[in-house]
Amino acid sequence: MGDEAAAPSTSHVLRRSIGTPTAVATSTGLAFAAIDFLGVVSVATYALGASAWLAILIGGLIVLLVSGIFSELNGLFPTAAGIRLYIGRAIGPRTSLAVGFTYMSTVILVIAADAFLIGAAIGHVLHEPPWLSYVWIVVLLAVAAGANLRGIRLAGWLQSIVTYTVLASTSVLSVIAIFHVGGSFKKPFGLFDHGSFSVVQAIAFSLFLYAAFEWVTTTAEEARRPQVITRALFIAPVLIWGAATLFSLALAHLVPPGLSHGSAYPQLLMGTATLGTVGELWMFAVTLLTALNTFNGGFLVASRFIYATARDGSLPRSFAKLNLQAVPWLAVVTLAGTSAVVAAVVFATHQWLLLVAVGATIEAAIYAVGSWCVLALRKKDLRERPFRLAAARPLATFGLVLFTFLALASGLSDPKNAHKLSLLPITVIAVIAVLSTGYVMLVMPKLQAQAAARAAIARPKRRPTRPDQDGTTSLVE
Repeated sequence: MGDEAAAPSTSHVLRRSIGTPTAVATSTGLAFAAIDFLGVVSVATYALGASAWLAILIGGLIVLLVSGIFSELNGLFPTAAGIRLYIGRAIGPRTSLAVGFTYMSTVILVIAADAFLIGAAIGHVLHEPPWLSYVWIVVLLAVAAGANLRGIRLAGWLQSIVTYTVLASTSVLSVIAIFHVGGSFKKPFGLFDHGSFSVVQAIAFSLFLYAAFEWVTTTAEEARRPQVITRALFIAPVLIWGAATLFSLALAHLVPPGLSHGSAYPQLLMGTATLGTVGELWMFAVTLLTALNTFNGGFLVASRFIYATARDGSLPRSFAKLNLQAVPWLAVVTLAGTSAVVAAVVFATHQWLLLVAVGATIEAAIYAVGSWCVLALRKKDLRERPFRLAAARPLATFGLVLFTFLALASGLSDPKNAHKLSLLPITVIAVIAVLSTGYVMLVMPKLQAQAAARAAIARPKRRPTRPDQDGTTSLVE
């Protein structure tokens, strides 16, 4: 529902200042986090030899289908609330919010997992205890939140500088590593040597390398032109694919699988094997920078979803308030605080591999939902689309089946044992979904009733009229 009373004043609205470089950096930076280095290891667990690159390539090609799906959906609903709107139109408004809140947990999970991995790297290099590493994480979260609160221009500038530096630095050191060893790669096409189960799992986890890149659609109201978001959706996966592929080849070339699997900082192992202490410090600096591009990008996109949801009366109206820099400040602060709490839980439990499985499952599931939305809205919404997915019906049907299958594959995987199944990832998702549904069913109706009451009070009342002798009407004084 629309609630003008809950919306910010017209003097404070989101500003259209995001260009293509910033949108690409936002999309890429949120996905290419420190946890992507762990993601590459997870893919390599199911891909023999150096064949992880092949799974990453297949995953990247599949993600280009996702780019097309979300480009069409964003074209229909180019707002910060787009995710909720097209799911609501295709499935139902309440279901869309339950799905949306569950989906938003991906951003927090990525930030929290990244926080732990960066903390582990800090502890390893600086030889600091876990609690002091956590203090560093809180400081980095505060820096990212502070940059966001200063406005979209500063946040976008920071995102661009950090993201492109991370991609370039990771790629350059990976190339150095590959040429440092030389020779042929071991089993570069060994992906299919362990049977179909390993192939499916490797591809499912390769999707996690691109996880959350599509969240850039929540910045649609701040893009200078509608085409900016579409370009970002297609360019970002290519950049992620390039950096992740080079890193996977370097890791397979230099670091034994038994050493990299289970390590919280495989990128440091690769750096050390390449250039010794210099290489370790190189990748340590890259790891610290991933904190800024992931935290900053996560706060930027998720806060806009929260803002738009509150603006429509489905969250407390305070989340729709903007500061003088046109930033939903309470959403940013809440995301930073929640991420710090979840990161503390991960620090205490060391369950970062579980977050990889949970994130991969949610991402695959939302891609399946997006595929269904394209199919449903092609029938329900006949408006002209700024972007149309070619061969939409067969491709979206293929995506619906494939992503559902991949979601089940990753949701039933054992994060600690590649050869066993586990209900733990899908159980975690079920708990998040139940909490989201409970909020939508129990809390949201009260908020919407309050928003409707405020709108009724704020609506101008018409003064009574009386008929004049000439048959016209006039206001009663």
